[in-house]
Parts: sequence; C-alpha cells; structure tokens
Amino acid sequence: MSMSITLAVLLSLFAAPAPLTAPALLDVRIDPLMDMHHWVRRLAERKGELSAVAGLPDAVAAARRLDDELGSPLTWSTIDGAVSGAGNAEGFAKIAVELPESMPLPGGRTVRLREGAMQLAAAYQALEKPFLAAVWPRHREAVETAAAVLRRDLLPKAPAIYADIAEHLRLPVPARPIPVVLVAEGPFPGAVTHRLHGGGTVSIVAANAAQGTQWLETVVHETLHALDVSAEGSVLDELRDRLGKVEPKGSPKEIHDFVHTLMFVQAAVSIRRVIDPAHKDYGDVNGYYPKVPRATAVVVPAWRAYLNGEISRDAAIARIVDGFAKPPGGG
Repeated sequence: MSMSITLAVLLSLFAAPAPLTAPALLDVRIDPLMDMHHWVRRLAERKGELSAVAGLPDAVAAARRLDDELGSPLTWSTIDGAVSGAGNAEGFAKIAVELPESMPLPGGRTVRLREGAMQLAAAYQALEKPFLAAVWPRHREAVETAAAVLRRDLLPKAPAIYADIAEHLRLPVPARPIPVVLVAEGPFPGAVTHRLHGGGTVSIVAANAAQGTQWLETVVHETLHALDVSAEGSVLDELRDRLGKVEPKGSPKEIHDFVHTLMFVQAAVSIRRVIDPAHKDYGDVNGYYPKVPRATAVVVPAWRAYLNGEISRDAAIARIVDGFAKPPGGG
C-alpha cells in the first residue's frame, strides 16, 4: 500500500502541469434594465406606431424629450451610466434624484439633467414589469446568443488581439476585465462606450449592431475606447496632440474623425490577423468609411501600410498629420 502511494506521488511530480487559463479580458454582462433602456432609446429615434406594451408610450416620450435636449447620442453618458449601475427601475429612480440639476453641453448650452432623468425613471417604473413579461424573453434569447458568440469566438483569442493592439497603438492590455453590456437593440450607431461617474467605463453593444466578424470588430472597437480613456502616451494621444498643433487648426470634429478612423483600421486588422484572415473592415461593410471620406483617404492607407510592415509607425503618423494639414480637396 505504501509503495503504491509513493509511486502515485512520484508520478504526480512528473505529470504535465495543468494548462493555465488565460485571464478574462472582457466582462460580458446581460442586464434587463439596460436592455429595456436601450430598446426605448432605439424606439425614440424612430417614427411610427409602438408595440402595445403598457407604459411604453410614456417611456418613449420621456426619452425623446431628453434626446432633443441632449442633442447627440454621445451626451447620454451620464444617463446611461446611471442606468448601468441601477439594477432595476426603482434603483434608477433613486440615482436620478441625485444627479446634477443641470449639465453643460458642447456649444455653451445646458440641459436640465435631473428633471429629464426623473421623468425617464418614473416612466421606466411603469414599463419595467410589462417589458419583463412581454419583451424581455425574446430579447434575452438574442443577447444570450450574442454572449455565446463572444465567449466562443472572441474571448479565447482576446489575449492575442489585445497584444496586437498594444504593440501597434501603445494601449495597455486590459489590467482588469472591460465591462461589455450586451443589449438586443440600441440607438444609432448600435454601440457606444461611456465613462462612468466615479471612474471606469462601460461599453454597450447591441446584438444587431453588425453581423459576423464585423460584430466582433465592433466589440473590440468599443473596448479600444475604454482603453483610450485610461491610457496615457498611446498612439491615439500622440495623434490627437499632433493634429491639434496643425495650422490652420482643424475643428475638434475633424481631429476626432481622424483618430476614430485609426481605431477602426486597427480593430479590423487585429480581427483579420487573429480571428479570420477573410474579415472585411466594418468601415467598408457597414458604411463608416464613406461618412468620413477625408479621414478615410488619409488614415486607412497610411495605417495599413504600417501594419503591413511597409513603413514605420512614425512614418505612418507623419503621413496622417501631413494629410490632415492639406486643405479639403487640396493636392
């Protein structure tokens, strides 16, 4: 008996070590309240008849009022952040009364933030139970299917993807999992990343934001925004700084478009390298690149040339800055 135990101990010493599990780089979440909120926001940007769900008309009306005041999907960050930490409609109502009474917006305007949030929260308290009964079952199926795709196709390869991004954009590999909330539907453009009050970010991606590997690229792209918020000294920071010093100065939107397009190119190439060599850029397939023709004409060929090993990173950045400095339509 003692010999067999000794033999087992000796064999265990020479046994192959158990494979290490790669740390999760994305925290994939499913949240019914967030799903309801983004569904309401999606309906608020549409025209037409609403489905017969009790409380929905009031919720959509409240969202439309806020949308009109906020003026842009990007300025919903405080509201979206409050909803993401609420858990349910009652929780959101408690957070809403603590929000700032007003919030400054670009261009010098202010929005009555607390009043609009409280109206939305009151509407959500009436809508929540009907939504959970009539809508959430099919929405849950959609987001659970999307989550399964992420866990199967993206998470196992996330270390290689973020290593590629770190190498080329000087963005850090996530030190802790990036929160990614999946919803069934969302307002344009279908995915967004917000800073949270008190620190951190949340990336929200609709299951119908894109198809196939373009959807995986969308998730990676949103997490680039999350990394960009906390990183210092990245290529994105360098490019913003250099574009901001070009004379005559370009508009903040032009600078944003050039930096944002670089993020699209990098996310697409990382997906192509790590997941699917046949992957086509979201910018081409889903029409982002044609919306920013000047940035596309400069950034896409310069950054692809760098990623293909044809020029150095410094040379690619210089090409982008030089292209930005040329007047629109100039040679």
